Amino acid sequence: MDRSTKKLVDRWQAAGVIDASTAGRIRTFEQDHAPSHASRFGRFAFAFGGLLLGAGVLLFVAANWDELSPWGRFALLAATVAVLHIGGAVACTRSQSLATTLHAVGTAALGGGIFLAGQVFNLAEHWPDGFLLWMVGAAAALGLLRDWPQALWVAILAPAWLMSEWIASATFQSIPIGPLLAGLFVLGAAYAAAVGPDRDATWRQALALLGAMVFVVVAFLLPLEPGLRPGTSPASTALLLTAWGLALGPPLALGALLRGRKAWPLLVLAGVAACAAHVDVSDTTQLVVLHLLYAATCAGLVWWGVREGHRMRINLGVLGFALTVLSFYFSSVLDKLGRSLGLIGLGVLFIGGGWLLERTRRRLVERSRELQA
Repeated sequence: MDRSTKKLVDRWQAAGVIDASTAGRIRTFEQDHAPSHASRFGRFAFAFGGLLLGAGVLLFVAANWDELSPWGRFALLAATVAVLHIGGAVACTRSQSLATTLHAVGTAALGGGIFLAGQVFNLAEHWPDGFLLWMVGAAAALGLLRDWPQALWVAILAPAWLMSEWIASATFQSIPIGPLLAGLFVLGAAYAAAVGPDRDATWRQALALLGAMVFVVVAFLLPLEPGLRPGTSPASTALLLTAWGLALGPPLALGALLRGRKAWPLLVLAGVAACAAHVDVSDTTQLVVLHLLYAATCAGLVWWGVREGHRMRINLGVLGFALTVLSFYFSSVLDKLGRSLGLIGLGVLFIGGGWLLERTRRRLVERSRELQA
């Protein structure tokens, strides 16, 4: 029985809608009729096998590319995508995990096929259209299959298309990459917030994991963009404001679509992104302010996770806090100590700080469970 069904049964029993015996019969029925899922080893094997299969397909196409005619290349690309999806359809009756893997690799092959076909027939007039076609194909697969990998493909390809349109646009050539990074920062937070009370579907959990990874990477890159400091951008103020609106608007709208009014912390994170993008990391005072800002942001993520009982958001906040402390140590403390003292301090920080953070994290997770019980 999945977690969502278990939560519903527990809620009905706590509210007195069903008695204990009825709840027990429901649990027994759901356990007996639940669809079989692959074990962790099976999921790892399918995922790793899917990566190897995709790499093998690409190597095979690359090895025989020069020997094929243009139409032969196109036929090979189309056949590759078709065989993978047909294989997924055939495997659906025997192994849902295998079918999901083949369909996911098929969508990956679709992207390679689109761009290689454009190269074959010299269709590179507007290269962002390749991402658009790829996204449309992934969206069609999502509508037909309802699989979480297809949802991830759409979640990756939609911002990739919008970013490629931004980069290819002559209007935004004078705009630094900072607004785009800020938009990705908020987008990662919106993805990470996809999971909430009574909203824990598999695709939401996968989306939250993707968002957590994007959030950490972009948070590191965001302050390194120097083009947003006052007076350093050749773009006009109106164009900069337009760029910021276009960069932050879609992620905020997506967060509202995923979580409704409970997505309001994304507005705070948008402000954090705007502030971090304007920080001059070469200035010691501004760098300290940035570390304090990130530490407060991580504390806010932990509070958000505890409030909604989302363990991943708690872990993300704790991880971000640990990385912020390490970054502050390396940037502001280590160079003021000798080599031996610096290593000793780093060891104490890892051992003592790691123990304290892990203890705090476990308490916060337990606290979130108590609040959701």
